[in-house]
Amino acid sequence: MKTNILLLALFALPLASLAQVSSEATTDSLSRDSVAQTAVTQDTVAPAYRKLNVYPVAYYTPETQFGFGVKLVHVRKSKGGLPNDRPDLYSPTFVYTTRKQILTALSADVWRQHNGQHLYGQAEYNNYPYFFFGIGNQSPEEAEEPYTSRTINFFGQFDQKIFAKVFLGARYEFKHETLPDIQEGGQLAQKNIIGSEGVVSSGIGPVLMIDSRDNNYTPKTGHYHQFSALFFGKYLGGENNFTRYKLDLRKYMSGLGPGVLAVQGIFTFTVGDAPFQHLATLGGVNVMRGFLEGRFRDEDAIVGQVDYRFPIKGRIGAAVFGGAGQVSKRIPDFAADQFHFAGGGGLRYRLNDEGMVVRGDVAFSKEGMYIYFSFAEAF
Repeated sequence: MKTNILLLALFALPLASLAQVSSEATTDSLSRDSVAQTAVTQDTVAPAYRKLNVYPVAYYTPETQFGFGVKLVHVRKSKGGLPNDRPDLYSPTFVYTTRKQILTALSADVWRQHNGQHLYGQAEYNNYPYFFFGIGNQSPEEAEEPYTSRTINFFGQFDQKIFAKVFLGARYEFKHETLPDIQEGGQLAQKNIIGSEGVVSSGIGPVLMIDSRDNNYTPKTGHYHQFSALFFGKYLGGENNFTRYKLDLRKYMSGLGPGVLAVQGIFTFTVGDAPFQHLATLGGVNVMRGFLEGRFRDEDAIVGQVDYRFPIKGRIGAAVFGGAGQVSKRIPDFAADQFHFAGGGGLRYRLNDEGMVVRGDVAFSKEGMYIYFSFAEAF
């Protein structure tokens, strides 16, 4: 069994921090964290707020060797908003490795109408190595074959509050991927798997969201539930016709000791001629830490994850976590004795008053130990 350890050394302290606050700012005796948790009347107006952080990034992985880059995080609130209005966030990222690989992303998370309207999107260009193990819940570890993915990804999502904490919206996704380097004689080289010669996919569909979190990035209370149905088709410029249904259920609970208990259930179902890149997967930095990204994949997947996050001192915190999941060809094929399990723990460092964190996790599964460093909690 090959033990493949992902080791990412991420220097998360700000290289530069620039903040501009309007002359109408209220006294500093009340922090933004406490303001966000304080009930306010609708005629209370918060000051404009803008802040730019620059974070240097350095890491090493067996796939990429050494990588270096930078991540910018621009947080802002417009003048005239309420203190409990969620901030806008804009974040470009660029990483280059010694193997001449590139990872870039530009994301935007925008809130309007006092948290009543939400626009979220991301554009990526990546030239990155992955591993393919085949399709199915019992794909053997020895089937591992490396491949390089050269990908342009884009998604955009718009949500409008229809009442209380309920949002209705739409999501669009686009992917253009080529595989310039695959293993000779491997499964992908046989060209029998949809997507093994690359893929162009384009899909759109409705999204229903219920969001009562007290914070976007490190919620302590509330829930976040989202259902989406994306229809990919040739009529939208793609190469294959398929549909992906996804239900993401999250709950955050305080009062259980000093920390926060976060629980997530993910249910993904795919119908039609989906490329392997769009199948439901287990493994990676956010879903089933302890397995390589895409270690198991098939048309359907069920995943359950639990995090317990607690403070240590100041901006430093920690977490312990565990997860169970499986994939299958059809819903009736799911079985109670076919789940894969993983778990571990790690440290967190709070980057700013909005609650953004950088985390380092050590996760274990039957296939070994994996180390992850990433911005933001897993869910």
